[in-house]
Amino acid sequence: MKAIKVKIYPNNKQKVLIEKHFGCCRFAYNFGLELKTKTYKETEKSIGIFTIQKEIPKLYEEKPWLKEVNSQSIQQALKDLDIAYKSFFKKNNSFPKFKNKYNHKQSFRVPQAFEISKDKKAIKIPKIKWIKFRDKFNIPKNAIFRNITISKDGKEYFASICYDENTLKPKLVEITKDKTLGIDLGITHLAILSNETKIDNPKHFNKYQEKLAFEQRKLSNKKDKKSKSYQKQKEKVGKIHKKISNTRKDFLHKLTNSIVENQNYTSYVMEDLAVKQMEQDNYSSMSKAIGDVGWRMLRTLMTYKCENKGKNLIIIGKFEPSSKTCSVCGNIYQNLGREEKVWKCKVCDTFHDRDINAAKNIRDFGLIKSLGKDFSEQSAS
Repeated sequence: MKAIKVKIYPNNKQKVLIEKHFGCCRFAYNFGLELKTKTYKETEKSIGIFTIQKEIPKLYEEKPWLKEVNSQSIQQALKDLDIAYKSFFKKNNSFPKFKNKYNHKQSFRVPQAFEISKDKKAIKIPKIKWIKFRDKFNIPKNAIFRNITISKDGKEYFASICYDENTLKPKLVEITKDKTLGIDLGITHLAILSNETKIDNPKHFNKYQEKLAFEQRKLSNKKDKKSKSYQKQKEKVGKIHKKISNTRKDFLHKLTNSIVENQNYTSYVMEDLAVKQMEQDNYSSMSKAIGDVGWRMLRTLMTYKCENKGKNLIIIGKFEPSSKTCSVCGNIYQNLGREEKVWKCKVCDTFHDRDINAAKNIRDFGLIKSLGKDFSEQSAS
């Protein structure tokens, strides 16, 4: 399943209806969460999604304004709550939180009965009707649409359209060493490639840090969180965060395009970095750097772009390769210090750039994992 996000331009009447959808779906989600929490405290038993859905008809009688919005979206809000609960018990996420109407990000999902017109450049949502959009729409003609999520970020509205391409994926090409690229991710350099290319870390957050800190101080000085001045200042802060997010996303798209589409490689090897765990284990400054560099997003982009091109993306364990291991002869330099960026192998006298050597080891470990053969330079010689 894939998704494309487009900016939509509702008129004033449609904006009111969209806001009502946000509010009603938020109410249903919070109602379900409160009912689940209360039931568990009283009985120490959890109730399922179908039990909660049976309460919805009663809510329609008590809260007639719920009938103004699409009932499917309200049901979907409860399904989202159920997914969040299950994710928590699988230890993939934190405990679900009550939704706040003052959050600058709001959304609701439309699971069916919607229409999309590529010619009109518009989408039709139940109760809201046709809404124009102006972004690129590169969805195949035979795509099967699954759902649409309408969201609001600040004052802007978006539609995320989920679909299945309904086409066969390209057959994966054969893995060979000369067309396999190792990618080592880092902080100083965002990516170090086994072909000895280094991609500098743009440090998107640092470019806007002073401006963001200034606007956040102004926001913290405002005491009344329900006042218009507070909401205006909050929007300013939100715009800066959005700018940082967009510049990071744009950079990573261009980088992954250059790696997957514009180079003569057919296979790529990356480490399975536990980003979430690394952010929790490190100090706040390091956590910010890890979050800002965008490793998780880079891997996501690499995954689907490789699938689209019929190329191989090989993921290896986090601790398998090492910058201490000579990529030529396999000797391990145990006493290599953190400050040593260049070192010489005592066995084969090869000089190594620490980061490039790690990228080559990542490539070789990926080849061994995929083909079960040793493709190191020593075995090749």
